[in-house]
Amino acid sequence: MTSTTTSVELVQSLFEAFGRGDIGFILERLTPDCSWSVPGAGYALGGEYTGPEGAAEFFRKLHETEEMLRFEPGQYFTNEDDVVVLGFEEARIRATGKQAASRWAMVFRVVDGKVSSWSTHFDTEAYAEAHRP
Repeated sequence: MTSTTTSVELVQSLFEAFGRGDIGFILERLTPDCSWSVPGAGYALGGEYTGPEGAAEFFRKLHETEEMLRFEPGQYFTNEDDVVVLGFEEARIRATGKQAASRWAMVFRVVDGKVSSWSTHFDTEAYAEAHRP
């Protein structure tokens, strides 16, 4: 991130990279100890991941288990270097063929131009149910 790049612009660039499947771009913009958090006991992707390696594992699982049909970041809110994004997504679960959709909120903490933590908040039960045979 350059000195003229804002935290919101960084987060927007991460969403753009996700849209084009450039996970490497995202991983390069995480701190070595980045906390990557997905709620949901019983949800296949739920758990805590650490650093770029942990985030890479999350993205690997996501790609293996879900086909993203819609992914729409919407509103951005900032508090200094923290960025909260509200959006919507819809996915098809590869193993079951079922679909799930949810509005979401993602929280990014940016430190020295890199993401030091990320968490997502969405209807994990809808996704856990779609994963069930």
